[in-house]
Amino acid sequence: MKAKRLIVAILLFLLIFPTGIKAHSHESLEPFALNFIMDDALQLVKTERYVEAHNLLDIFSDEFTKLMVTNQQIPSDEVRIISVVHQQSMASLSDTLLPHEEKVRAIIRLRLAVDAMTSEHQPMWVEMEDPLIMTFQQLKDSVDTRDSDTYEVLYRRLLLEYDMIHPSVRMDVKPEYIQKVDAHIDYLDKNREALLSHSEEFDDMQVIEADLKSLFKELKEDETDPSFLWVMISTGSFILLTLSYVAFRKYLGAKKLEMRKKLKD
Repeated sequence: MKAKRLIVAILLFLLIFPTGIKAHSHESLEPFALNFIMDDALQLVKTERYVEAHNLLDIFSDEFTKLMVTNQQIPSDEVRIISVVHQQSMASLSDTLLPHEEKVRAIIRLRLAVDAMTSEHQPMWVEMEDPLIMTFQQLKDSVDTRDSDTYEVLYRRLLLEYDMIHPSVRMDVKPEYIQKVDAHIDYLDKNREALLSHSEEFDDMQVIEADLKSLFKELKEDETDPSFLWVMISTGSFILLTLSYVAFRKYLGAKKLEMRKKLKD
């Protein structure tokens, strides 16, 4: 009886606290302070309170430094990305000649990168899939209609949208996918005249669109945490073994009872 109670207790513990077996690498980071700071900084920039936003980014730098010291699990490439984007954001706020929209975009870029570093599931930057793909499809239409002026406007918009998520993408997507899209963006810039004057080049746009979509598809396919799968498999195996053990003990008990009845008879 004591053995059964112990097994049930262990089973309940595993069912209630399965993630305790192997925590995700970012679960111990306490990232919420960084996200809250960036949310406040973004709101300040949107209302053109650049000095206050700059001060918040100083606080962010201090908190991020503390995080790197106390948590050695942050990948070094993510630290470099956040550091570079943070410096660029600080510079944008200090630039009195930079348009307001550019300052807002710089802070959003950092906000998305911080979220990509700290998010456990789908990061915020994937919400840019629809506007990014829509911009490209409009760009593709301008190639089809040979509208060079519209092409120029849409290419600049596509470049800005892609640049805004680029640091975040580098944290979540395999390098080969990013390099392919980077090459496509460069191709659209250098070959605009060929694209607008030769219909056979239009097939290239189909390939580029597919590779753009692959950035988001790749993340969606990889968003299941391997440690979680390991926990589920381990817990499932334990449940199966426990049930098998209990069933076997019950079988032995029934056999013993049957033997006793035969002996009495």
